[in-house]
Amino acid sequence: MTRERDHIDAALQRKGFEKDSGDHFYYIYWNLAGKKTIRKTKMSHGSSHRTIGDPLLGQMAKQIGLTKKDFLRMVDCTVDRAEYEELAFTK
Repeated sequence: MTRERDHIDAALQRKGFEKDSGDHFYYIYWNLAGKKTIRKTKMSHGSSHRTIGDPLLGQMAKQIGLTKKDFLRMVDCTVDRAEYEELAFTK
């Protein structure tokens, strides 16, 4: 399974991740209370990375505290911010 980088980027930002640019795009999660958390991930912005494949999707999921299945649900907009916080921070 793959996902478009732009689709992942938009989904992360809608779910409370703040994007910071550098040699990669870094996404840091700010919780519903407005506090910065330890959950973060990154994504390359090179032209050869327009789609993100299974191995990287799994790594991104792990970095933000989700299973790959839940990460894909979040990217596909079936997991909202409150559910993400429950999944990622109450294990």
